[in-house]
Amino acid sequence: MLWLLSMVKILLGFVLEKPWLYAAGAVLLLILLALALSSWLRRHRKKAPVFVPPPPPPPTSPEEELRSLGILEIRPRPRTAVNAPRETESPPSPPSPKPASAPLEAPPVPLTGVVERDPVLTPLLESLRAALEAQTVALLVQEDVALEYRILAISSTVSSVRQAGTFRSSVPLLVPTMVERSVTVREMTPELYKALGYYGETPPKVAELALAPVPYSREGALYFLVADADASGRFDQLLAHTLLVEFGQLLVALLEGRRAGVSEALAAQRPRREIIAEEMEWARREGKPLALALVHLNRADAVAAEGPAVLAAAEKALKAALYESAPDQRIERFGELIYGVFYRAPVPEVEAWAARLQSKLAQSGGWLEGGVSIGVAVLQDRHQTPDQFRADATEALREAYESGSCTILE
Repeated sequence: MLWLLSMVKILLGFVLEKPWLYAAGAVLLLILLALALSSWLRRHRKKAPVFVPPPPPPPTSPEEELRSLGILEIRPRPRTAVNAPRETESPPSPPSPKPASAPLEAPPVPLTGVVERDPVLTPLLESLRAALEAQTVALLVQEDVALEYRILAISSTVSSVRQAGTFRSSVPLLVPTMVERSVTVREMTPELYKALGYYGETPPKVAELALAPVPYSREGALYFLVADADASGRFDQLLAHTLLVEFGQLLVALLEGRRAGVSEALAAQRPRREIIAEEMEWARREGKPLALALVHLNRADAVAAEGPAVLAAAEKALKAALYESAPDQRIERFGELIYGVFYRAPVPEVEAWAARLQSKLAQSGGWLEGGVSIGVAVLQDRHQTPDQFRADATEALREAYESGSCTILE
């Protein structure tokens, strides 16, 4: 209507020869042109470039095609020998009897348990993600290895996100110059996009990243929050910075409280000295060899810092691995992520077992990532008391931890 009014004024001024009508129409027309131009510039200025991930390559094999559809693994349903279906449609044949002496094969004991959501940290990150309107929010820790990050807790709207574990990246998420800042917002680049290893598959569209260091002090470790969004400008507001800083302070209180709440549970157990004395007495009475192997998780300090739930899960995984490797031997807990194995066998057999166990766990992931150290003491005449026997095993464990290889003291 304003455009039409300006044109009418100009025509009336021209027809009626009224200069003031002509001038008023021209001024109104110029004002409308200025408003239209500013509106056009404002709309185009808000459109920030968004990095669009490249489309995944077409599958080259049936396995890759299944993975592209979200099918990671196909397993047959467990079934008994009686109800198992035939592989062909031929007439059924009478089953051949199994030898009576053939024992049933026990299923292998898994080394890692099912990943469980942290009952405290995960709901906290879910609240932060909802307040930020972010796509994913995660609490990560970088320890001794550069460009290697471990997921402590995560909340995401994307189903392919990893709930736990460690990932590596080619570029740092949080560079040293950003550690001194409370919050850093980074625009997405192709290199940074590839570094988002907390996604199990190809990451979704990500426009920007917000990183906030968590001032939780632990030697050799850097804790920080990371949040990503699929649209630019989501983390530029003061509210987003305040939320990241305040939630970081809350995480510090929770992590410090967990560390203080981790206590030794050996007081309620049978004293280790009595167990060692019992094994020594049996070995000398029967005239059989005996070795005490102490097995210690190398990442024990980092695991204990994450609280009782993570500590219990790691101890469960370590104990399961020991029972799988030595099912016929006595296994007892000797401390936080330290287990003792009373191996009743000659030294060569003990040495071979320890080497196999250390090599296998060095390649493990999950709770057992980082492997173990193994120190072994062989029972000798000089061991008159349980404390002497345990002291030799402890000394062997210390040497094994420093050298990185299994140590046996005879």
